[in-house]
Amino acid sequence: MLIQEKKFKEYLSQEYEPVDETAMPFLVDLRAIKAYADSKGVGIASLSEEERQQFMIPNPNYRKKRKHGIAAVF
Repeated sequence: MLIQEKKFKEYLSQEYEPVDETAMPFLVDLRAIKAYADSKGVGIASLSEEERQQFMIPNPNYRKKRKHGIAAVF
């Protein structure tokens, strides 16, 4: 039990940085996809890929990570 407690305390002590919105190429309209899944009587995870694609919005603030060094020149 002591090992599990130690691992749990280590897990809780980890600090995570928030996700930068400019790093995400798409945003998802969660309210709309949840309402759609509810109207079909299924969970979001059981929707098909095509159905989920309908609710993905291109992020206007998306910036690809810039290459560094010589590769940044080309």
